[in-house]
Amino acid sequence: MNLNDLNQKQREAVQTHDGPLLIVAGAGSGKTRAMTYRIASLMDAGVSAYHILALTFTNKAAKEMLRRANDLTKGGADEAWIGTFHSVCVRILRRDIEKLGYKRSFVIYDDDDQQRVLKDLFKRFDIDEKQLAVKEMKRIIGDAKNKLLDADGWFAQSRKDRRSQTIHDLFSAYDARLRQANALDFDDLLNKTLELLLEHPPVLDHYRKRFRYVHVDEYQDTNLAQYHLVKLITQESRNLCVVGDDDQSIYGWRGADIRNIMEFQKDFPEAKVVKLEQNYRSTQTILSAANSVIKHNATRMDKELWTEGAKGDKIRFAAAGDEREEAAWICEHIRRLNAKRKVPYAQIAVLYRMHAQSRVLEEMLMRAGIPYRVYGGTRFYDRKEIKDALAYLRLMINPDDDVALKRIINTPKRAIGDATVAMLEEQADNLQSPLYQALVNLPDTLGSRPRKCVESFRDMMEGLNQKRKTMPLGEFVALMLDETGLIKEYAESADEDMLAKRDNLLEFLGAVNEFEKKSEDPSLEAYLENVALVTDLDMQEDAPQYVTLMTLHSAKGLEYRAVFIAGLEDGLLPSMRAKSEGEARLEEERRLCYVGITRAREFLYLTRARHRAIFNQAAHNQPSPFLAEIPKELISDEWGTAMRKHFGPEKKAPEPPRPTKQPPKMGFGIPGMGMDPGKIPGVRKGLIASLAPRPEPTEIFKKGDKVLHKKFGSGTVVETTGTGADSRVSIQFTAYGEKEFAVAIAPIVKVE
Repeated sequence: MNLNDLNQKQREAVQTHDGPLLIVAGAGSGKTRAMTYRIASLMDAGVSAYHILALTFTNKAAKEMLRRANDLTKGGADEAWIGTFHSVCVRILRRDIEKLGYKRSFVIYDDDDQQRVLKDLFKRFDIDEKQLAVKEMKRIIGDAKNKLLDADGWFAQSRKDRRSQTIHDLFSAYDARLRQANALDFDDLLNKTLELLLEHPPVLDHYRKRFRYVHVDEYQDTNLAQYHLVKLITQESRNLCVVGDDDQSIYGWRGADIRNIMEFQKDFPEAKVVKLEQNYRSTQTILSAANSVIKHNATRMDKELWTEGAKGDKIRFAAAGDEREEAAWICEHIRRLNAKRKVPYAQIAVLYRMHAQSRVLEEMLMRAGIPYRVYGGTRFYDRKEIKDALAYLRLMINPDDDVALKRIINTPKRAIGDATVAMLEEQADNLQSPLYQALVNLPDTLGSRPRKCVESFRDMMEGLNQKRKTMPLGEFVALMLDETGLIKEYAESADEDMLAKRDNLLEFLGAVNEFEKKSEDPSLEAYLENVALVTDLDMQEDAPQYVTLMTLHSAKGLEYRAVFIAGLEDGLLPSMRAKSEGEARLEEERRLCYVGITRAREFLYLTRARHRAIFNQAAHNQPSPFLAEIPKELISDEWGTAMRKHFGPEKKAPEPPRPTKQPPKMGFGIPGMGMDPGKIPGVRKGLIASLAPRPEPTEIFKKGDKVLHKKFGSGTVVETTGTGADSRVSIQFTAYGEKEFAVAIAPIVKVE
């Protein structure tokens, strides 16, 4: 470890060992380096890795931090706990959750599992989803748990009307169902850990003595439960180091509380504050734009990013006519970046406020032949065939898991229909037990054929469970896929989609084998836990041949050589909802814009559309107020400059002539009263047209010229015909195909 590798402020943070420390780390300022060097510095000063805890928000970040810490300490950091909040909480709960009345073999329910439980409860409570949607109920439960409220606590703060009573009853039944299934959802992992530490002082004392030095990454994204958890563990030692950037707090909608970082010095008055403002990612032009935008937020810590690197290119901006023109402009500049600047597609990202904006962008990229990938689609572990395989494995670990059992009892089809399952559920209710017990004590009312099918399924599961105890993980999962018929169901089909599902199951088996080789604990329990804690960001893979499309929220923590931010319009960024919810939400939208800007290393492109059709509605949009906050000298408005030069300021470009509707004929034969002038006696055909001088063409075009049209956007000249005032030009537009114009009157300008 060489502290000379750090700048002055980083060294100051690294060498501050004792007491509370707040590291305010601006975007691209090397916060991960500072944290890993600090862990290594503590160990160099004699602190055992056993006494160090570091909490992150993604498994990927945790693995990278551990790898770097081990590199600096020659493998000495393995005893430190470095992981996500949720993974650390799982480790704590696996050891002592029995004190809360659960078994150590508890399973973790994901979003899909939660919705399945709620859908079942909606049926039992006879609730109409038109009155209360399952997703809305799930959100209410999540919000309540983020605020450390149970069903009764939520109801106490509600309106206490009929709807509130229904929500309370569902909430209570949901928690009871999870407890019966020996299952926890993601919010429970935090809340149950807090409950364990508060209700069992010896457990809290153990972790206070063990974790003498605690680090928290991305502190601005912590919620109330995480805040209390960290405070509780460090209450005696006071050795808490938090790293974060209030300017990148963009997850308020899912429970993150910016006050945690803003009020850190109130919680720890003796805290030392170190600001990391030197940026190692972006050009100064990009940083100046980011600084200029974010300084308009009132709720923030004073700081300004700077770099010793290059000033860099100006930010390119385009105000397109509509979303197709905007997408075409983006495609054209992606091509230029790749061809002229040699920027790989993998180092280019297109960011937008909401997923709905991606549709037109995808269409244009496909037309342009540019490979792309939309980030945020279906995760590998969320695919049906993978969740089916996981459900079999979960049921072997935890027979109380009703969600897993109901998912696979008739998958693949084995003649156990809904009526049979309903009878089994009724039997389980009578026994006051989990559903699996009804498979052991079958109801007398069950017919002979369904009885044989259920017994066959039960015997298969019990046989597999016995083999699991004696077989290596990979071999057992291969056996399970074979004996359950999951592979066979897809392998015997000629349908491409079915074969793709088979391939996914084989990929799943490969993932299990890889885990078995690399993991210190190659057990089925450890594998299922690892899968349950995988986040969206952990699933992102390097794809060198693709341009990445993603929302601004998804882009946090990533960086690219070139970034396009599309849809900088009032009502889109900031969103209409944020504007209606007050200044705090508006400031979060500005932070979202700031995050987008600071993802770019070298090239930044900003676009908006004057007219946009989205959600089946067309609207005329004003520019985002955030655009006006960027100094004009930082922006190169190539499109606008070219158009103003050709058509003049505030001058509307002339439209191609359209045939006019003739006024009704009055029947008196008087010139100008509805009669065709060409038919007026004594007037030659074409005379009136010849009275006005024809304008000369403003510019001569040749094949291959790049042009801009006021309405149709970027295009390439494919053919010119005629001469002088009769010249016509055919142009291939990316967004609108090929069109022909009269050169003399068309609103076209050559751009290169």
